[in-house]
Amino acid sequence: MTGSLSPRILGDMSTALPLLDAPDHLVAGLPQSVAWVRNWHAHANADCLVAALFNGETPVLLLPLEVVKSGSIRLARFPGGTHANCNFPVLARDHAGRIGRSDIRELAHAIHKARPDIDALLLARQVDVLDGLSNPLLHIGKSGNPNPVLAASLSCGFDAVLDRSNAKRKRKKHRQHARRYEEAGGYRIVTASSSAEAIAMLDRFFAVKAERFARTGVTDVFADAGVREFFRSLFGEAAGKKPDSFQIKALEVAGISRAIIGKSYWMGDLTVEFGGIAEDDLVSASPGEFLFFEDIMQACRESVAIYSFGIGDEPYKRDWCDIEQPLYDSMTGFTLRGRAYAVAFRARNAVATAIKKNARIWAVAKKLRGLRAGGPQHS
Repeated sequence: MTGSLSPRILGDMSTALPLLDAPDHLVAGLPQSVAWVRNWHAHANADCLVAALFNGETPVLLLPLEVVKSGSIRLARFPGGTHANCNFPVLARDHAGRIGRSDIRELAHAIHKARPDIDALLLARQVDVLDGLSNPLLHIGKSGNPNPVLAASLSCGFDAVLDRSNAKRKRKKHRQHARRYEEAGGYRIVTASSSAEAIAMLDRFFAVKAERFARTGVTDVFADAGVREFFRSLFGEAAGKKPDSFQIKALEVAGISRAIIGKSYWMGDLTVEFGGIAEDDLVSASPGEFLFFEDIMQACRESVAIYSFGIGDEPYKRDWCDIEQPLYDSMTGFTLRGRAYAVAFRARNAVATAIKKNARIWAVAKKLRGLRAGGPQHS
């Protein structure tokens, strides 16, 4: 049944944010949670809104959005941009089945009417189903995102997880690396238990990640000051609190953080939101691999069901994972420029997907990207 839902655009985030505070009757993606949206709005982008469908005075669907410029185009997208993955709107569980294609069209029309300066609506990296509910935003139309999410099921126990890819080799390497760390001055794995510890680990992560991005020719998605403040606030306010929500952990060798990972806990699953390693004298001892080994082992002890490595396909992830989850993008143009942008976006996605499905071409592309980054530095 559709047609009885009314769209509303909530531009006052102080009024809209309490609606996102998902109690048991609401389902949402992590980047649509109140903590994520509140911190992004406060630190990274003040131009946010919530597009909603109401049944009378009851919100049935809540869609947090931020408005950004991309060249000459103004886009509405999930708050967080490329940091927001596995997106899913806030849905009222008991009413989700009432939302039809015409309701989503009306919602998109309401966004354009309220904000005629927006050229296009871009809803990237969405999951199609969450907690048994279908994603109604995909009524806009969907195309596959070039990057999947890779995850490991842990219910079988740590030994069985290791057996997915040469358990004997993994254990041997882990022991060898531990010996190297001991010889270098000793090691420990530290989880931030205070805001100050979380911020210090994050600042170390930002530094080592910036070095790697520069070396490989990839744009530093953490470079913006507002983005850094967003993560400092998000992880800082959660540090040491239960239940776990956002947690940052580091492998220290001789008192220096050599590998850092930031994780989220949402709807019973654990997701690695980011990770980085210091490319110093111990990089050959695989600090990132070591930290993941220890963290996955601990997650098994804590009865975590799914350990997700997040978006992106990398060999080290494949070494652990037995689940591949596709993500989907939806885009619609409101203006002539927006419609042209949508066509170009879909074409770029198709090309990127084709390249990444061809291992040889993708390896060459990454090598060329690194050479471009290194060229000017050695001229």
